[in-house]
Parts: sequence; structure tokens; C-alpha cells
Amino acid sequence: MTNTQAPAELKPSEKKALAALAEHSGATAAEIARHAGIGGSTAGKALKTLESWNRAYREHGEKDGARRTPDRWFHRPVETTPAHISDEAEAPAPAEAQAPVTEEAPAPAKDAADSAPDAAEAAEPQGPAPEAATEADTAPATKRLARGGLRQMVYEYLETHPAEEVTPSRLAKHLQRSAGAVANALAKLKDHGQADLVGESPRRYRLAGQA
Repeated sequence: MTNTQAPAELKPSEKKALAALAEHSGATAAEIARHAGIGGSTAGKALKTLESWNRAYREHGEKDGARRTPDRWFHRPVETTPAHISDEAEAPAPAEAQAPVTEEAPAPAKDAADSAPDAAEAAEPQGPAPEAATEADTAPATKRLARGGLRQMVYEYLETHPAEEVTPSRLAKHLQRSAGAVANALAKLKDHGQADLVGESPRRYRLAGQA
């Protein structure tokens, strides 16, 4: 399971920034400041602190002519082990705690004719034959895309579904890619005028020019 709670050592403003980031992963520092209700400089410092705690990571903006696009910040959940699963639960009980083994009288030996399996029964296959491996079982691992490959995949999906409004997480499941990487690709398509941001909380995108 994932842990979205803030560490106790964080300041109130940093906890607010973490909560806003969990709801709006892929947003800029200015957007996080607005959602968290804190100042822009405070949000920038808070995000850097969260980055040092490994609770956030950023995708640096790209140079767009004379200016540079803002960095995008993404939430990094912390994986935790459920309380009911622990090393102690899996460890065998000490020898002293195990129930004593009592000796039982040996069972009377069966006649050889009763214990021997019938020849015809032994010749028959035991149980159904194993099924052939499914396509999902034999599917190769997701290949690493070339630079710009994911952005092209995302754009082709939008182009194929021009009227559909997609969220980064739902599109990531469809493409079997990281939600953070898909959110970054959508943000870049928006910056390049190829996609429109049509909603917030959660962020929704659509092919540009469909309004």
C-alpha cells in the first residue's frame, strides 16, 4: 500500500504543499501555491524540502525560444508494509512453543492388492492438461521508448480520440506507462499548442482546437 501522510518533521506549509501535490501531481510551483493556499516562494522552498525527503520529484522545464517553461512537480508516494504482515508473523514458532509430538501406533499394513493402483487408472492422465500460456503471461516487458516517444504516443491517442477528456492517471493505465511521465508529456503538448487543459482537480486534457 502507499503512504500519502506527511512526515511529522515537516512544517505546516510543507504539509500543505504535500497535500496539494498529492491531488495535483504534475503541477507547477505556482499552481501548488494556489492549491495549497500559500505564497509562491514558500511553495518553492516547501517543494525542495519534499524533494529532499524523497516525497516529490520534478521534471525540469524546457527552453522555449528566449524563455524556459516552468518545472513540473510530481508526488512520490511511499510504499509501506501492511501492519499484519511482518517478519515475526512469517518466522517459524520456537521449538519450545510447538506442540509436543506424540507417538501413535502404526497403521495396519494394507494388502498389496488394495494399495497398488489399478493399471488402467494409472495410465489415465491425472487432472486436466495444463492450459497454454496466455498472451498476458508471455507478454514482453515494456520497452524503453526513445526520447520524445511517449509524447508521440500520448498525442496519437488524443488525435484518435479528439472529443475525449483524459486524465494523466487514466491515460497512463491505458498506455501502461508511468503516470508522472504521461502527465509531463501532456503538459508539454499543452505548451506546444497540441493539447488543451480543459479541467482541474483532476487535470483533464483534450486534443487542441476541439472546443
